[in-house]
Amino acid sequence: MKKFTFALVSLLLGTSLLAAWPLESPSAHAVEETKPAAPPSAPPKEPAADIAAPTLQAAVERFMKQLALQPGFEPWQQATWTSYPLGPGMHGWVIIVSAEGSEAGYLVIHSGEADTYRLTEYGKGSYPLFSLQTLHRSLVQLELIEYPHQTERLYFGPLQALWKITVQNADRIWYIDAKTGEEMPFTGDAKLPKSKPPSGPNVQAFTTTDAKHTIKESGQSEPAEPYARLPWVQSQSGKPLPFDDLKQLIAQGSKPVYAAQLYEGSVTVPLPVAGFQVWSSGDRFVQFRQDDDRFLPYEALQRLGRFYP
Repeated sequence: MKKFTFALVSLLLGTSLLAAWPLESPSAHAVEETKPAAPPSAPPKEPAADIAAPTLQAAVERFMKQLALQPGFEPWQQATWTSYPLGPGMHGWVIIVSAEGSEAGYLVIHSGEADTYRLTEYGKGSYPLFSLQTLHRSLVQLELIEYPHQTERLYFGPLQALWKITVQNADRIWYIDAKTGEEMPFTGDAKLPKSKPPSGPNVQAFTTTDAKHTIKESGQSEPAEPYARLPWVQSQSGKPLPFDDLKQLIAQGSKPVYAAQLYEGSVTVPLPVAGFQVWSSGDRFVQFRQDDDRFLPYEALQRLGRFYP
């Protein structure tokens, strides 16, 4: 009986101790997931102002659209055009512009940096550079039209553009000025510019004017008759004429003449100044009257010849 009583007391005591000991359950902490802050969005970029022309066609159309806004170029607004390569390794083209079925001008374009095309020279009128009509007239005058022959365009730079005529079984070669159609006084390549054709794009960089640029300034004057005054024939030294001085002469109505000796001095070309155009690229083109109007880069002219005020 005593053993039973002791066991009962022990059981009750153990139960009391268990009840007195607090049953600690794990606290239910709310876990807040911390997400990394989103990086601030970059400010929107402005669209690039320099838009490269992805194709020759796009470049030609942009140049023509800009020039069509200038006095005397109005026929270009509804004109069509045809491109011809300037020979192997030249990375350039002559663009013959036609309006209402007749030739109305030209552009010379060279490939520049990636997806860009540079304007080397240009002109308006019925006698464009590398005109097939002018070539045909010259072949008739030289009595070569009836013989089997090959023609090749050679472009060494502004004022140095030629047709090379090779006649089957002939013992000589004919060179014809690509603008005037006049026969050159040499029959071989000894007097041609010694500079080699460029081996890749960007080498023949006569200008920096590409299809994103516009004409920002221009001026015109009545050109002189280049043979009325002959300082360039009388060996009177011309001088490098700063472009601002040339602009002033044009504004004053003066009639300067430019002359260059080409092909190792075998050809002298006098050109009356008729105006100028300045592009947003910084390139400056001088307008000359040579059968019709022709625009040549001022920097190249300074290397080739001299102005006679």
